This record gives sequence, structure tokens and C-alpha cells, in this order.
Amino acid sequence: MIIGVTGSTGSGKTSFAMHYAATFGREGFYMTTRLTPLPDELPAPPHFTWQTIDTECALPEVLHRINEQSNMYRADRRVLVIDSVTSYLHGAHERIMEEMDNKQNLAEYAGRLTAARMELQEALFIFQGKLFIITNEPPGYTPFTNPLEVEYIVQHAALNREVVKRSTQWFRMTSGIPEDISAKRKRK
Repeated sequence: MIIGVTGSTGSGKTSFAMHYAATFGREGFYMTTRLTPLPDELPAPPHFTWQTIDTECALPEVLHRINEQSNMYRADRRVLVIDSVTSYLHGAHERIMEEMDNKQNLAEYAGRLTAARMELQEALFIFQGKLFIITNEPPGYTPFTNPLEVEYIVQHAALNREVVKRSTQWFRMTSGIPEDISAKRKRK
């Protein structure tokens, strides 16, 4: 089961996802990616425990490891909150740019960023358990935007689109108020 939470920076995505996730199980993993700061406290009812995992830039590998090492009978009581796939994708962008020595090779960059996105999607979609995915809305761009930035925005939007397709619920946060927009989407 996948539940997604999107919105702009500071909209309350993390707080909402943590509170909502704690209603779905007995134990949870709060996974941060790259530079995501830990919240002051991890909200949970008395019967619920959180563990934090800082994945840095290894989110797909950590998801695979949790899947492989977990007791499949406990997977239904486990929730996992990822904060956030946006930070992971941004980290992949920075790693690719560093490996390319900041050269502006659009074809190479696009291929490598697409591969990073696909690796993450695969890990997300085979995960056993309840998965809460936090992501930002991709920014818009103008005709004056750098082609590499345009490619990053396109990949970010593609990641969000694929997660939405497979999600059970999808929430958009605005100033701390969640709106369940999953009922409004078109079904194929």
C-alpha cells in the first residue's frame, strides 16, 4: 500500500505523514534522505514505536535491504515514511553533476538521472508493507531555464506521476491542511 503526500516546502507534509502513518501499524521506520532534518519529535500513539534511518543517497538499497531482512508476517503491521523522494532525486542530480565534472552534457545527464529515478521506482513498488511517500511539487520552468534543470524537473514530475498511479491515497498539503485528492483522479 502506498500513500503519497505532496505540497510545497513548509506545508506540513512530514507532520501529517507521521501522524497518519502511526494509525496504520505498531512500528514504523522514518527514513530521511540527504539533507532532510529530523523533526523535533516523532509523533506516535502509546502502542507505536518509530525507528529513524538516514539513507543519505542509498534509498533504493536500504529499501531492498529492509524488504529482504524483514519478517513477511510483520510487514502488515509495519509502516515506512520516506522523507523525501524529492531530496533523494536532488541528491542523485548532485552526484551525477559531480561525476560529470559539471559538464553540460544533456544526453548523458538525462540517461543517468532517468536510471536513478527508475532504480528508486523499482524499490518503492516492490516494497512489502505500508509505504508513506513524501514529495514536493515539481517547480515550473520557463524557456530561459537551463536544459539540465528542465530535465530534472521532467524526471521529478515523472516520479510523482508513477507514484500517484500506484498509490492508494494521495494528499496535497496547503498550509498544514491536507486535501485527499485521490478520489478526484481519473481511473483507466
